[in-house]
Amino acid sequence: MIPPLLYSSANQQGLAEEFAGNLGTTARTNHELVSQPHLYLSEAGLSFFHPEARSSNKFQIDFNSGSTGWRVKRANHEKLIKKALGKADLPLNILDCTAGMLQDSLLFLSLGHRVTALEQSKILFHLLQDGINRSKVQSIFQKFDLIHTNACSYASQAKNFDVVYFDPMYSSTKKNALSSGQLEYISKILETESIENNPLKDFEVLQLIPAKKMVVKRSIKAKPFSSQINYQVLGKTTRFDVYI
Repeated sequence: MIPPLLYSSANQQGLAEEFAGNLGTTARTNHELVSQPHLYLSEAGLSFFHPEARSSNKFQIDFNSGSTGWRVKRANHEKLIKKALGKADLPLNILDCTAGMLQDSLLFLSLGHRVTALEQSKILFHLLQDGINRSKVQSIFQKFDLIHTNACSYASQAKNFDVVYFDPMYSSTKKNALSSGQLEYISKILETESIENNPLKDFEVLQLIPAKKMVVKRSIKAKPFSSQINYQVLGKTTRFDVYI
């Protein structure tokens, strides 16, 4: 269920109603709902609030600063993920099955590749779109498509991709799984929309997509989804399982 969308002022009403219509919810100014899960539209953009999140701040996607902006600027130093992708004479066409915060998609884009990213959450999809619209560097999104869909549903129509990239969320039972406030908020968004995934079953479907390779991001101690790994790229806390 999508929670209501609150807006800050009367001049936001038209845009708020458009957002709410796309999300399948209602636009309101009722401030009695501020302590309940809600989306919020202001001149600063679209955000999401959940009262059970540890952070008291609303969750908003920002590609202009923070860890995402910093990581993109040092893309050429991201040796693990570059090694997992492998050397390529021409730009790769990459399918990111789990858009999330777009951190890895933005890395791929900054390395010159083309990316199609899939996001099944309506809330996160619209937060991402809002973040993209507010980005000060629109050029990085020239070779980027963001699609609101479940990756397994999209699999049957996925064609002409060089790399299938899959980064399932870590299990919430792990102590470090929600150490990031952003990850916790994504978890709350999926909970709000009653979205549950089985990473192993998703992997089995996504592996059938015709591509030159599949790259799966995993916690360093996590069990592989399959024994048919061609090679692994190991970091301190994360690894990439590569299937060719």
